[in-house]
Amino acid sequence: MLTPADKKWIEEKLAKEGKPVRDSIDLLRGKMTTMNFEKFNFDSRLDSIEASNIRTEEKIDKVLTVLDGFAGKVATIDQENKMGSVTLRRHDIQIHELAAATGTTISE
Repeated sequence: MLTPADKKWIEEKLAKEGKPVRDSIDLLRGKMTTMNFEKFNFDSRLDSIEASNIRTEEKIDKVLTVLDGFAGKVATIDQENKMGSVTLRRHDIQIHELAAATGTTISE
């Protein structure tokens, strides 16, 4: 228990040194508030970066899907070109054989 002398000593000390202590507490409270705000700001920035990454990944997926479609079309066209060249070569041979059989000359 505090004695009346202790209470008097505490009152005198707080009267003399109370303002610096109160100012220190206010500064500490301000720093804690600032730290909480900075943490909130950091968290919100992190959330926005994550959302941006998700949107970027979705766009990349769409682009890759389109490119896969183009690659399939190119592969199909390439196959058609190969088959067309084989058919053209076969027709050229048949035309030359027919011209030779009928004695017709072919202009090149």
